[in-house]
Amino acid sequence: MRGGKSSVMLKDGKRTMNKQVYLSLRSDILSGRYHDGQQLLQAELAEEYHVSRIPVREALMQLSSEGLVQIIPYKGAVVASLSIEELHEIFEIRYALESLILRYVVQNITEESAARVHNLLLESTQTPPERRSRKTNWEFHRALYEIAGKPRLLELIESQYNKIDRYVQMDITLPNVQENAFKSHDAILQACRVGDAVEATVLLHEHMVTALRRLDRFLQQEEVRAPESERSTTLFMPMINRRELR
Repeated sequence: MRGGKSSVMLKDGKRTMNKQVYLSLRSDILSGRYHDGQQLLQAELAEEYHVSRIPVREALMQLSSEGLVQIIPYKGAVVASLSIEELHEIFEIRYALESLILRYVVQNITEESAARVHNLLLESTQTPPERRSRKTNWEFHRALYEIAGKPRLLELIESQYNKIDRYVQMDITLPNVQENAFKSHDAILQACRVGDAVEATVLLHEHMVTALRRLDRFLQQEEVRAPESERSTTLFMPMINRRELR
Protein backbone atom coordinates (compact mmCIF):
# COMPACT_ATOMS: atom_id res chain seq x y z
CA MET A 1 0.00 0.00 0.00
CA ARG A 2 1.40 3.39 -0.89
CA GLY A 3 2.36 5.81 1.82
CA GLY A 4 0.41 8.86 2.85
CA LYS A 5 -2.79 9.37 4.78
CA SER A 6 -6.24 10.02 3.34
CA SER A 7 -8.53 11.41 6.04
CA VAL A 8 -12.23 10.90 5.51
CA MET A 9 -14.21 14.12 5.76
CA LEU A 10 -16.59 13.79 8.69
CA LYS A 11 -17.88 17.35 8.84
CA ASP A 12 -20.66 16.84 6.31
CA GLY A 13 -23.55 15.57 8.40
CA LYS A 14 -25.64 14.82 5.33
CA ARG A 15 -23.37 11.96 4.27
CA THR A 16 -23.02 8.71 6.12
CA MET A 17 -19.63 7.34 7.02
CA ASN A 18 -20.10 4.53 4.48
CA LYS A 19 -20.72 7.03 1.70
CA GLN A 20 -17.70 9.09 2.66
CA VAL A 21 -15.40 6.06 2.69
CA TYR A 22 -16.75 5.00 -0.70
CA LEU A 23 -16.18 8.43 -2.22
CA SER A 24 -12.67 8.72 -0.77
CA LEU A 25 -11.58 5.27 -1.93
CA ARG A 26 -13.17 5.80 -5.34
CA SER A 27 -11.32 9.10 -5.72
CA ASP A 28 -8.02 7.49 -4.74
CA ILE A 29 -8.50 4.75 -7.36
CA LEU A 30 -9.51 7.15 -10.11
CA SER A 31 -6.59 9.46 -9.37
CA GLY A 32 -4.15 6.57 -9.81
CA ARG A 33 -3.07 6.56 -6.17
CA TYR A 34 -3.75 2.83 -6.21
CA HIS A 35 -2.46 1.23 -9.40
CA ASP A 36 -3.99 -1.54 -11.52
CA GLY A 37 -3.87 -4.91 -9.81
CA GLN A 38 -2.88 -3.48 -6.43
CA GLN A 39 -4.36 -5.38 -3.49
CA LEU A 40 -6.70 -3.37 -1.28
CA LEU A 41 -6.47 -4.76 2.24
CA GLN A 42 -9.45 -3.94 4.43
CA ALA A 43 -7.39 -3.58 7.61
CA GLU A 44 -4.98 -1.10 6.02
CA LEU A 45 -7.76 0.90 4.40
CA ALA A 46 -9.70 1.04 7.67
CA GLU A 47 -6.63 2.41 9.44
CA GLU A 48 -5.93 4.89 6.66
CA TYR A 49 -9.49 6.25 6.55
CA HIS A 50 -9.84 6.06 10.36
CA VAL A 51 -12.92 3.84 10.29
CA SER A 52 -13.87 0.25 11.04
CA ARG A 53 -13.71 -2.48 8.40
CA ILE A 54 -17.47 -2.46 7.81
CA PRO A 55 -17.70 0.74 5.73
CA VAL A 56 -14.51 -0.28 3.89
CA ARG A 57 -16.02 -3.66 3.01
CA GLU A 58 -19.23 -2.04 1.75
CA ALA A 59 -17.26 0.52 -0.27
CA LEU A 60 -15.26 -2.25 -1.93
CA MET A 61 -18.44 -4.13 -2.84
CA GLN A 62 -19.97 -1.00 -4.38
CA LEU A 63 -16.78 -0.24 -6.32
CA SER A 64 -16.78 -3.84 -7.52
CA SER A 65 -20.26 -3.35 -8.99
CA GLU A 66 -18.91 -0.30 -10.86
CA GLY A 67 -16.00 -2.26 -12.31
CA LEU A 68 -13.30 -0.32 -10.44
CA VAL A 69 -12.49 -3.12 -8.00
CA GLN A 70 -12.28 -6.86 -8.58
CA ILE A 71 -13.07 -9.31 -5.76
CA ILE A 72 -10.88 -12.41 -6.13
CA PRO A 73 -11.62 -15.55 -4.06
CA TYR A 74 -8.98 -16.27 -1.39
CA LYS A 75 -7.17 -13.04 -2.24
CA GLY A 76 -9.64 -10.26 -1.62
CA ALA A 77 -10.06 -6.95 -3.41
CA VAL A 78 -7.70 -5.57 -6.04
CA VAL A 79 -7.87 -2.53 -8.29
CA ALA A 80 -9.44 -3.70 -11.56
CA SER A 81 -7.34 -3.47 -14.69
CA LEU A 82 -8.40 -3.33 -18.33
CA SER A 83 -7.10 -5.20 -21.33
CA ILE A 84 -6.97 -3.49 -24.71
CA GLU A 85 -9.97 -5.56 -25.80
CA GLU A 86 -12.00 -4.41 -22.79
CA LEU A 87 -10.94 -0.81 -23.36
CA HIS A 88 -12.08 -0.98 -26.97
CA GLU A 89 -15.43 -2.44 -25.95
CA ILE A 90 -16.03 0.35 -23.43
CA PHE A 91 -15.22 2.97 -26.07
CA GLU A 92 -17.59 1.29 -28.50
CA ILE A 93 -20.38 1.30 -25.91
CA ARG A 94 -19.68 4.95 -25.14
CA TYR A 95 -19.75 5.85 -28.81
CA ALA A 96 -23.13 4.18 -29.29
CA LEU A 97 -24.62 5.93 -26.25
CA GLU A 98 -23.04 9.31 -26.95
CA SER A 99 -24.08 9.26 -30.60
CA LEU A 100 -27.64 8.76 -29.42
CA ILE A 101 -27.57 11.53 -26.85
CA LEU A 102 -26.08 13.97 -29.39
CA ARG A 103 -29.30 13.68 -31.41
CA TYR A 104 -31.25 15.02 -28.45
CA VAL A 105 -28.63 17.70 -27.79
CA VAL A 106 -29.07 18.97 -31.35
CA GLN A 107 -32.86 19.09 -30.84
CA ASN A 108 -32.67 21.02 -27.56
CA ILE A 109 -29.59 23.23 -27.76
CA THR A 110 -30.02 27.00 -27.55
CA GLU A 111 -27.60 29.87 -27.99
CA GLU A 112 -27.60 30.32 -24.23
CA SER A 113 -26.78 26.68 -23.45
CA ALA A 114 -24.15 26.58 -26.23
CA ALA A 115 -22.49 29.70 -24.79
CA ARG A 116 -22.46 28.13 -21.33
CA VAL A 117 -20.66 25.01 -22.58
CA HIS A 118 -18.27 27.11 -24.67
CA ASN A 119 -17.35 29.21 -21.62
CA LEU A 120 -16.62 26.01 -19.71
CA LEU A 121 -14.26 25.00 -22.50
CA LEU A 122 -12.48 28.34 -22.39
CA GLU A 123 -12.01 28.04 -18.62
CA SER A 124 -10.39 24.63 -19.07
CA THR A 125 -7.66 26.14 -21.26
CA GLN A 126 -6.58 28.35 -18.36
CA THR A 127 -5.60 25.38 -16.22
CA PRO A 128 -1.86 24.55 -16.31
CA PRO A 129 -1.11 21.05 -17.73
CA GLU A 130 0.22 19.76 -14.42
CA ARG A 131 -3.03 20.70 -12.67
CA ARG A 132 -5.44 19.26 -15.21
CA SER A 133 -7.56 16.41 -13.95
CA ARG A 134 -9.76 13.70 -15.38
CA LYS A 135 -12.74 15.88 -14.43
CA THR A 136 -11.90 18.48 -17.08
CA ASN A 137 -12.78 16.19 -19.98
CA TRP A 138 -15.91 14.77 -18.38
CA GLU A 139 -17.20 18.20 -17.32
CA PHE A 140 -17.43 19.22 -20.98
CA HIS A 141 -19.23 16.04 -22.03
CA ARG A 142 -21.62 16.23 -19.07
CA ALA A 143 -22.42 19.92 -19.66
CA LEU A 144 -23.10 19.26 -23.35
CA TYR A 145 -25.09 16.08 -22.78
CA GLU A 146 -27.23 17.61 -20.03
CA ILE A 147 -28.78 19.75 -22.77
CA ALA A 148 -30.37 16.55 -24.12
CA GLY A 149 -32.62 16.26 -21.08
CA LYS A 150 -32.02 12.50 -20.85
CA PRO A 151 -30.72 11.89 -17.30
CA ARG A 152 -30.87 8.08 -17.44
CA LEU A 153 -28.96 7.99 -20.71
CA LEU A 154 -26.40 10.39 -19.24
CA GLU A 155 -26.07 8.12 -16.20
CA LEU A 156 -25.29 5.15 -18.46
CA ILE A 157 -22.63 7.18 -20.29
CA GLU A 158 -21.04 8.31 -17.04
CA SER A 159 -20.87 4.73 -15.73
CA GLN A 160 -18.83 3.69 -18.79
CA TYR A 161 -16.65 6.77 -18.55
CA ASN A 162 -15.83 6.01 -14.92
CA LYS A 163 -14.38 2.63 -15.87
CA ILE A 164 -11.63 4.30 -17.91
CA ASP A 165 -11.40 7.51 -15.89
CA ARG A 166 -7.99 6.78 -14.40
CA TYR A 167 -6.53 6.12 -17.85
CA VAL A 168 -7.93 9.42 -19.09
CA GLN A 169 -6.19 11.12 -16.17
CA MET A 170 -2.84 9.78 -17.36
CA ASP A 171 -3.59 10.70 -20.95
CA ILE A 172 -4.87 14.24 -20.47
CA THR A 173 -1.65 15.55 -18.91
CA LEU A 174 0.45 14.60 -21.97
CA PRO A 175 1.77 17.47 -24.14
CA ASN A 176 -0.76 18.91 -26.62
CA VAL A 177 -3.51 16.48 -25.61
CA GLN A 178 -5.59 19.10 -23.83
CA GLU A 179 -5.17 21.61 -26.66
CA ASN A 180 -6.27 19.07 -29.27
CA ALA A 181 -9.15 17.99 -27.05
CA PHE A 182 -10.31 21.60 -26.82
CA LYS A 183 -10.42 21.87 -30.61
CA SER A 184 -12.34 18.60 -30.93
CA HIS A 185 -14.78 19.52 -28.19
CA ASP A 186 -15.41 22.95 -29.64
CA ALA A 187 -15.99 21.48 -33.13
CA ILE A 188 -18.55 19.01 -31.69
CA LEU A 189 -20.26 21.84 -29.82
CA GLN A 190 -20.45 24.06 -32.90
CA ALA A 191 -21.90 21.22 -35.00
CA CYS A 192 -24.62 20.76 -32.38
CA ARG A 193 -25.23 24.50 -32.24
CA VAL A 194 -25.97 24.69 -35.97
CA GLY A 195 -28.16 21.59 -35.82
CA ASP A 196 -25.83 19.20 -37.69
CA ALA A 197 -26.20 15.86 -35.93
CA VAL A 198 -24.31 14.03 -38.69
CA GLU A 199 -21.22 16.22 -38.37
CA ALA A 200 -21.36 16.08 -34.57
CA THR A 201 -21.46 12.26 -34.68
CA VAL A 202 -18.57 12.05 -37.15
CA LEU A 203 -16.49 14.45 -35.04
CA LEU A 204 -17.28 12.43 -31.92
CA HIS A 205 -16.00 9.27 -33.61
CA GLU A 206 -12.78 10.98 -34.71
CA HIS A 207 -12.26 12.40 -31.21
CA MET A 208 -12.79 9.06 -29.47
CA VAL A 209 -10.66 7.02 -31.89
CA THR A 210 -7.78 9.48 -31.43
CA ALA A 211 -8.02 9.11 -27.65
CA LEU A 212 -8.31 5.33 -27.93
CA ARG A 213 -5.13 5.07 -30.00
CA ARG A 214 -3.23 7.02 -27.34
CA LEU A 215 -4.56 4.77 -24.58
CA ASP A 216 -3.64 1.73 -26.68
CA ARG A 217 -0.04 2.88 -26.72
CA PHE A 218 -0.13 3.43 -22.96
CA LEU A 219 -1.43 -0.07 -22.26
CA GLN A 220 1.16 -1.56 -24.60
CA GLN A 221 3.82 -0.27 -22.24
CA GLU A 222 2.28 -2.18 -19.35
CA GLU A 223 2.49 -5.68 -20.87
CA VAL A 224 3.23 -7.49 -24.11
CA ARG A 225 0.42 -7.05 -26.63
CA ALA A 226 -0.40 -8.20 -30.13
CA PRO A 227 1.22 -6.28 -33.01
CA GLU A 228 -0.46 -3.01 -33.97
CA SER A 229 -1.47 -4.41 -37.36
CA GLU A 230 -3.50 -7.14 -35.64
CA ARG A 231 -5.28 -4.74 -33.31
CA SER A 232 -6.07 -1.86 -35.61
CA THR A 233 -9.01 -3.69 -37.16
CA THR A 234 -10.73 -3.84 -33.75
CA LEU A 235 -11.20 -0.06 -33.60
CA PHE A 236 -14.92 0.58 -33.65
CA MET A 237 -16.39 1.76 -36.92
CA PRO A 238 -18.34 5.03 -37.28
CA MET A 239 -22.13 4.71 -37.25
CA ILE A 240 -22.38 7.20 -40.06
CA ASN A 241 -20.09 8.89 -42.57
CA ARG A 242 -20.30 12.38 -43.97
CA ARG A 243 -20.53 11.09 -47.56
CA GLU A 244 -23.57 8.95 -46.77
CA LEU A 245 -25.82 11.93 -46.18
CA ARG A 246 -24.03 14.74 -48.02
